[in-house]
Amino acid sequence: MPTASSPPILADAPETGGVGAAVGGAKCEAQRELGFEVKSWAVELTCNADLTITKTHGDDRYDRLIIDLAANGQDIGKAGVSVGVYQSWKHDGKKQLEPRPFWCD
Repeated sequence: MPTASSPPILADAPETGGVGAAVGGAKCEAQRELGFEVKSWAVELTCNADLTITKTHGDDRYDRLIIDLAANGQDIGKAGVSVGVYQSWKHDGKKQLEPRPFWCD
C-alpha cells in the first residue's frame, strides 16, 4: 500500500445528514438534496469498478483513515472536482488549510 504523505488535497462533498443535526448534518436543505445527487454520482462511478487505494494520509482527528481512491485508474476526488460535484478543500488530516466549502446559497 502507498505510504502516508502530508498535506493531502481533499475534496469535500455536501452533507446528507438532517439539517441541524449535531454531527454530520447539512447546513441547509439545498445542501442535503445536492448531497444525495453527489452520492448517486459516486455510486455510479464506483459500482463494478476496480477500486484502488492510491495513497494514504494517516488518520484524521476522528481516527478515520484518509485515503486517495481510484476507480478504474481515475482519482475519485479529482474526478468529482472536475465535474463540479465536489469542491477542493485542502486539509492536513487534523486541521483545515483553507476554509471548508459552503454548499448553501
